[in-house]
Amino acid sequence: MTLGERIQSCRKRAGLSQEQLAERLGVSRQAVSKWESDAAQPELDKVVALARVFGITTDQLLLGTGPAPQMPSDPALVKKQPRWYLLGLLPLVAGAYLLIRGILQLSTLGGFQELIRLPEYLG
Repeated sequence: MTLGERIQSCRKRAGLSQEQLAERLGVSRQAVSKWESDAAQPELDKVVALARVFGITTDQLLLGTGPAPQMPSDPALVKKQPRWYLLGLLPLVAGAYLLIRGILQLSTLGGFQELIRLPEYLG
């Protein structure tokens, strides 16, 4: 596998277009296209930047050695998962509000007196 093929493979695995990768590296889309077709070689600083974007080492990029490239750990590339558990907080907040509101109503003199008389009505 050539360097260009590895760049293309890593780019696709990261879910980036040539234009998106070029923008992240500060180069033109045509430069990325030339790298992938092995018509040109990236400069050393671009090789380092490519490895960072792809979440691999420069050895893995240049030589194809080591473990298979993994998904990048760049937060901008990681798809955010929905936080459905936050919906569970809604009933909790509503319940807390109603509880506090009820306690405040009972704290008034009339409400407190009714609370004291409540056992008489129950038994």
